Amino acid sequence: MELSIMAMSMTGYGRASASTAEGEFTVEIRSVNHRYLDLSFRMPRELSGIEDQARALITSRLGRGKVDVYVAVDRRGSARGASIDLELARWYAQQLRAAARELNIESDVSLDTILRMPDVVAASEPAADADELWQALKGAFAEALEGLERMRSAEGERLVLDIRGRLDRMEQALEKLRALAPRTVEAYRARLDARVAEMLGDARVDEARLATEVALFADRCDYTEETVRFSSHIRQFRTALDAEGPIGKKLDFIVQEMNREVNTVASKAQDAEVAALAVEIKSELEKVREQVQNIE
Repeated sequence: MELSIMAMSMTGYGRASASTAEGEFTVEIRSVNHRYLDLSFRMPRELSGIEDQARALITSRLGRGKVDVYVAVDRRGSARGASIDLELARWYAQQLRAAARELNIESDVSLDTILRMPDVVAASEPAADADELWQALKGAFAEALEGLERMRSAEGERLVLDIRGRLDRMEQALEKLRALAPRTVEAYRARLDARVAEMLGDARVDEARLATEVALFADRCDYTEETVRFSSHIRQFRTALDAEGPIGKKLDFIVQEMNREVNTVASKAQDAEVAALAVEIKSELEKVREQVQNIE
């Protein structure tokens, strides 16, 4: 049967480009795990006017994660023009030549040098309106976001499959724990009988007192309730894995509850095999906890 994967990882990357009259724009979106949704933008100052629209688009699609948005622009081949202030360029040339004569330096002022001087070259067209820019770049942002989501979905599928396998192994260990519970009490009774017989020899054993001691021991080491609750948590965990939307925080809470139950089982363990199974469950649970940290 094919599994339905709903969980999304918080790790992903998406990239897209858009060509406009302003130049070639490249949008990159990266995300890693984070407790909340934390957005950071790095792009040319002239694009600061589109940040609010970009932020609204991303927050409508992502629930958690540290998200870095990069926008680069390449104006080569752009239709955007530039103008040269010839008067200012002439003044720079005169000043540079005069300085060379004054300092007795043989130097021919190059055009490249003059064009690098402040304000000689200026954009001949005003910057595009923020709304116009957003309309031109919105598709690139959406495409990069879709690529990010595809990667997050694929990683989420891998995480869920791994977690399901660990849940299966924990359930198998729980079954063994339940089977061992009566044996632990019987083993204690047998040891107690042997010790009492060794101490008293042929003297009569107080069966009522012995039964009371065994009952007290059984109560102290009974972990039935913990295994029942642990099984319930596993069912809740599986249900949450199939839910839509951000589920990471809920899964993290369930893991904490599961950890509390298995710690109690370990503290009640009076049998080496029970203790080993508790350690096995805790080991699997710790790996699940690590995986959950990456789920949105």
